[in-house]
Amino acid sequence: MEAESFRSRVVALIQKSRRALRLYAHNGTHSMVRVEGATAELSAAQVAEWREVNGLLLKKLTEAADSPNTKKLVYDVFALRNEFQTLWRGAESELVQMQRELIATAERGDFIKASGLAITLVSLKARVQAGQAVHHELDLLIKRSRVVRPAAELSEDGATVLSTIALLDEQSVEADESKVGVSAVNAAPKLAAVGGGKIIPLKPR
Repeated sequence: MEAESFRSRVVALIQKSRRALRLYAHNGTHSMVRVEGATAELSAAQVAEWREVNGLLLKKLTEAADSPNTKKLVYDVFALRNEFQTLWRGAESELVQMQRELIATAERGDFIKASGLAITLVSLKARVQAGQAVHHELDLLIKRSRVVRPAAELSEDGATVLSTIALLDEQSVEADESKVGVSAVNAAPKLAAVGGGKIIPLKPR
């Protein structure tokens, strides 16, 4: 992977995000975006979520691209991909719970509260869609560039990056591997630990 090739793809995504924000701003002002059967208020709530998520992507991706260190840029892009995956999964979970509350509220006949929940549901659905779209764009950028996630560096810059990461899958894998390692040690009665944590078999005397 050439450094400039990866960076150029990041810059292209930044430009794409800026165009999307201009479009959302225009649509929000002129009320051009409509969902069939929805009111202007619902449409505005939907566009607002799209604009907010894209604005977040633009801000963080621009900050990442400011670094001249390509390794750090790659790390930041991986972190952003995981962050937006966490964002849309969280919104999706909240969406399911809110949908159940809306059904229960409508069954009780509290339609004023139900109408408020409906607006919230539109916003949550838009957040899920926007988060999925951003995650897809970042995932595509990574795959097309064929980059590998660098190891975390506990420097001042690295600490800032780590504060935005939610590497759930990797943590799960590490936990499974740790359990396998413990089982292997317990299963071998004639093993001894030496410096550095290395396990070697004891030789018979």
